[in-house]
Amino acid sequence: MSTAPQLDDKRPSQAEGYLIASEDVPADDQNDVDSVFSEAKSSTASVASSILEYRQIHGRTYHSDKFTTNYFLPNDDRQLESEELRHHYLTMLFDDQLFLAPLEKDNIHRVLDVGTGSGIWAIEFADRFPNASVTGTDISPCQPQWVPPNVRFEIDDATLEWTWNTNHFDFIHIRYLVGGIQNWIALFQEAYRCCAPGGWVQSVEVDGQFCSDDGSTELEPILASYSDLFREAGKILNRSFFVQEIQQQAFKEAGFVERRAVKYKIPFGPWAKDRKLAEVGRVMKATMENDLQGNASSIS
Repeated sequence: MSTAPQLDDKRPSQAEGYLIASEDVPADDQNDVDSVFSEAKSSTASVASSILEYRQIHGRTYHSDKFTTNYFLPNDDRQLESEELRHHYLTMLFDDQLFLAPLEKDNIHRVLDVGTGSGIWAIEFADRFPNASVTGTDISPCQPQWVPPNVRFEIDDATLEWTWNTNHFDFIHIRYLVGGIQNWIALFQEAYRCCAPGGWVQSVEVDGQFCSDDGSTELEPILASYSDLFREAGKILNRSFFVQEIQQQAFKEAGFVERRAVKYKIPFGPWAKDRKLAEVGRVMKATMENDLQGNASSIS
């Protein structure tokens, strides 16, 4: 996570219950929201329709090919279940906190959740901080319709230039975009630009390499082959599946001046003596077992 050194955004139009990012609908502040929501519904209908044209691979659905991004995980119910399990074990790992950044509650006004997926993080954040305006973006419209009044979802490709103006958000949350980003420096540069002075950007990614303190993972070749599969896929797709290897340097090159790195060991299974880690490991194992096919089918 990092903080930026030293609004008016361009609001999207609405179609089919979702917000489609648009660069030609200006708004000066939240006072303009009502008028924007009522405009250009017909002009965005075709866009919304194409977004819902999911790709089919091995019987699973993936985001529309309208986007330049080619994210490797499905967007169907089974994978969304895995996503919510991931959210659960991360929240436990963070001692029931949704973030590690040293945010001041009274200074949290605008929050962005990049790659929001099912929207679970954005929804929980909005519940805990009812005075904050929370925006979740994703390339798949798989978020629920009934959400807290201070959260909204937009269809947007985070790998392109962001549509918000400079210094707009107080906190930008980025999580589990592994395998979906070719240029992490460019992503963090956009986050840097859109983060207000004194605001924070937090990026959470998982290490795809199975490790052990006693070297016992070396006795399980299947674990090494799983990691090797993603190494090779990363070379072919020109994107890293091991973001932790480049994450800190990418933040530095993006311009952030205060950077903090926090690393956690996540057990695979409920064997840890520590009760919290044992529960984290149990949920982590359930996450992996819930959708092994979805985790690898599009790259295998």
